[in-house]
Amino acid sequence: MQAMSKMRPVPFLLLIILLAACGQPRAIPAQAPETETPAAAAPASPEDTATHTPVPATTATPSETASPPMGNPLTGVPLEDAARLDQRPILVKVSNFPRNNRPQWGLSLADIVFEHYAEGGLTRFSALFFGQEAETIGPIRSARFVDLELVQMYGAIFAYGSADFRVREAIAESNFAERAVTEYPARCPPMCRFDPSNLNHLITSTAGLREYLQDQGVADQPVDLAGMKFDRVPPSGGEPGTELEIHYSAGNFHSWRYEAEAGVYRRWQETGSDEAEVELFSDRLTGAPVGPSNVILVVVPHSYITPNPEFVRIELWGSGRAIAFRDGRAFEIRWVRPAGGGVLRFEMQDGSSFPLKPGSTWIELVNTSSEIVEREPASWWVRFHIP
Repeated sequence: MQAMSKMRPVPFLLLIILLAACGQPRAIPAQAPETETPAAAAPASPEDTATHTPVPATTATPSETASPPMGNPLTGVPLEDAARLDQRPILVKVSNFPRNNRPQWGLSLADIVFEHYAEGGLTRFSALFFGQEAETIGPIRSARFVDLELVQMYGAIFAYGSADFRVREAIAESNFAERAVTEYPARCPPMCRFDPSNLNHLITSTAGLREYLQDQGVADQPVDLAGMKFDRVPPSGGEPGTELEIHYSAGNFHSWRYEAEAGVYRRWQETGSDEAEVELFSDRLTGAPVGPSNVILVVVPHSYITPNPEFVRIELWGSGRAIAFRDGRAFEIRWVRPAGGGVLRFEMQDGSSFPLKPGSTWIELVNTSSEIVEREPASWWVRFHIP
């Protein structure tokens, strides 16, 4: 059983109304409308097993010593296979609601995970995979406009479930349309239905997506992913930052808590039982709790395309405020999206690159009108708002 704890109660907006979950799993002939409703999580699937290539037992002379492994430009961690640098990253749209979609598959293997507001007080994840393969990723849900910006930034392959007709049209007219993979017409594999407990989840895999696109005649190719800086030694300055608590709505809140022994932040997500209880957020694929080296609060303008029903534009271009959490400290920095293209970058106030800790990064996108306060030493609190 997962550990649980209580968050400090705070004033809330009206509780979100969650919709009903999908029915029986199977390869179905038509895309069913998305529904969202809270329920219990499904049982975990077995952890996949790593394979290793045997190395001949030889004694190397200095001239035969292998070169140091290439670093992953998105994590600063050495790549086991330098051939990955000749591949595109893969962006997958992953659900956070209904609650019976948790724990999700594969999030701990992503290099970068973006969390953003979707609608009705709910959030979704856009998970970027590059340095590691993920045998199962999901549950997959529908795309939003912010995903078009992320795909462009990272030159990524994009896997999603469905989308509003305006998002579908924008994808169809984009320069990455051939790299966008959805359940129809792709079908299974790589977009498959899985039924752990009558939940009809849509899942995929990194290898399956690459193979599918290769079969479609879409060539993989290297992408310039330079722009992020990594250093095991944290920069000077900053403030204590061992906890970041974010309330996207009354029924959707979580906390990032620094675990000093592991040197990572652990996510604690609401359970739906009350306005304070949270539980440790884990990966169903690996069985391990999610633990990024960096958590970054990115403050970016949000605006309504339509307020009712809610349809939001997240204006992730230009630059703006950000707060980076690493090694138990919080740093006021800036996010920058270069005008000429390239990955999302992070800078110190003097314009120099902010050094992230090697490892994965989770990025929380919040509106400029959100409340952001340091409620007590080392503990930061955010309440999301849209005007």
